[in-house]
Amino acid sequence: MAGKTNGAAKAQADTEEVVSEVSKQVNELGRQARKTADDAKGEAVKGLNSVAETIRREVRESDADESAIKNADKLAANLEKAANYLNTNTIDDIKDDAEKIVEENTLKIIIVALIVGILIGLILRGGRR
Repeated sequence: MAGKTNGAAKAQADTEEVVSEVSKQVNELGRQARKTADDAKGEAVKGLNSVAETIRREVRESDADESAIKNADKLAANLEKAANYLNTNTIDDIKDDAEKIVEENTLKIIIVALIVGILIGLILRGGRR
């Protein structure tokens, strides 16, 4: 009977070791995924700020009228606002905000997705009937 007990104890120890190793690997994958997401978020922030700066500069260099400058500034400000949001929120915060928006606007999102799907279908179909 002692042999069975030792065998069971060894099997349990082996199982615990495998579970521990798998847990470490999952944690490492999670850490790597979070780092990749954070790096991508940082690049997005840089890109948004760069585009905002370019819009402002280009509209002024093109001698655009006051209305175009005002609209360009508004667009640039919204891009900077998006960059600031990304810069000041964690990936988890962003995920939570996205889930909240989807929960609050499910019907609107479904309707927009349906319309976009129909438009893409029409475009891909082209003139063929």
